[in-house]
Amino acid sequence: MSLREAQFSAAFFNDEAISLMEIVLKNLQKKVSIPQGRVLKAAKAALRKLRIKGTQYLILSIVFVGPKRMRAINKKYLDHDYVTDVLTFDFGKSQQGEIIICPGVARAQAQAHQTSTENEIILYVIHGILHLAGFDDRKPKDTLQMRKMENELLK
Repeated sequence: MSLREAQFSAAFFNDEAISLMEIVLKNLQKKVSIPQGRVLKAAKAALRKLRIKGTQYLILSIVFVGPKRMRAINKKYLDHDYVTDVLTFDFGKSQQGEIIICPGVARAQAQAHQTSTENEIILYVIHGILHLAGFDDRKPKDTLQMRKMENELLK
């Protein structure tokens, strides 16, 4: 699927915590329905709660991809040759971040954890935003802190 064929959705909002934010959703897969309204609402709420501040303008892209594309991205940028659930890229000084989510993995994990695919996708959005906010999950102690924040932001 080309970018021209992809589904796009964007939201702009002003907030005390964020001078101006654009959230862009790109759906580059067709197998799993994306709850765009819930994704945008969850992303905005998490950003507000975390008080992520942009200097003037912040762009967050949330991209949904199929397993083949996710594996290729994971291999290219992290040298991990497998499909993963979510990847986050912080473009630093440009005030841009990108969260890449594989809804196919979300569907499988949702079944394993007895939750909905929609809820699992929202969890991945929150997880990616936490990475952009500076949270890490490489060490067990950090993973526990990140899980605690995920649960807090999902409320």
